[in-house]
Amino acid sequence: MFAEYIWIDGTTPTRTLRSKTKVFAEAPERDANGMPLLPDWSFDGSSTEQAVGDSSDCLLRPMHVIPDPVRGGDHVLAMCEVFDADGSTPHASNTRAILRQFLETHPGYEDAWFGMEQEYVLFDGSRPLGFGNDRRFPPAQGPYYCGVGADEVYGRELVEDHMKACFEAGIRISGINAEVMPGQWEFQVGPCTALQVGDHLWMARWLLYRLGEDYGINATLDPKPVPGDWNGSGMHTNFSTGGMRAPGGMKLIEEWCEKAGAQERIESHLAAYGDGIEMRLTGKHETCSYKDFKYGVSDRTASIRIPLGTAQDGFGYLEDRRPNANACPYSVAVEMLKTDAS
Repeated sequence: MFAEYIWIDGTTPTRTLRSKTKVFAEAPERDANGMPLLPDWSFDGSSTEQAVGDSSDCLLRPMHVIPDPVRGGDHVLAMCEVFDADGSTPHASNTRAILRQFLETHPGYEDAWFGMEQEYVLFDGSRPLGFGNDRRFPPAQGPYYCGVGADEVYGRELVEDHMKACFEAGIRISGINAEVMPGQWEFQVGPCTALQVGDHLWMARWLLYRLGEDYGINATLDPKPVPGDWNGSGMHTNFSTGGMRAPGGMKLIEEWCEKAGAQERIESHLAAYGDGIEMRLTGKHETCSYKDFKYGVSDRTASIRIPLGTAQDGFGYLEDRRPNANACPYSVAVEMLKTDAS
């Protein structure tokens, strides 16, 4: 059996994924869900911006194990947390542990749901798919969103394979669509609990990169991969508590939005919502400027959008439109829960 140990490195300002394969001559014991119980494994943190050369050992601890849809068979993927060499101290880069510890000290958020909309752009070398050698820019954005046809959609074969792989792995992928710029796509994960959405989104990202190797295509989460009059890439985050989803929950949604509008909360959210946020949140291209804050019903120019159906029903969820495509989902979840608890 092969187990792919996947973790988030210490690269700044934008974190990236690393992975390595552990081979088991004999299959390890399995848990109640049939997944193997995997041991900790060390790695060289000096090569991942997580340690220095004279004290380089870090530990990987598998936290969420799923079937490996690439290798198939009994092989698995394992989302890991990074610990210091002592095995008990979460590494400073371990954002999953920060979320996990928040949930441990704030019981009652088991019913908090998240749905994250991951936008990304597919590149062939230095050019986004659809930006050909014969011209610098394709026709202006407009027909590409949810488009169909070889003149409007690029990279569908990889995107379809990625969706199938996520589904086979048990990742809670809930949809895909072509986005506003050529070569730009989105997949959605959720609804999930706080830890689950982070685990599933990071593993879905890993699968996207891994399958891209087979096509010679790389995916970028850059929030503004092409300058000019083109949409950036975000990770709109849908959020609700049990109370928000219950009759009368609209009051709690509005209270959350008011809390999020406090200056200290704005600063805390934006700091956790991904590098380069000022390049994407310009006030154009379906965004509110990062310098402003507003919320509204069915308003895609707002920082926080309350869906029309939620307003009509009087309960439901809200959508924070500010997170960048390159944001860490664990960090986003922590900030949204902190706002609710404040």
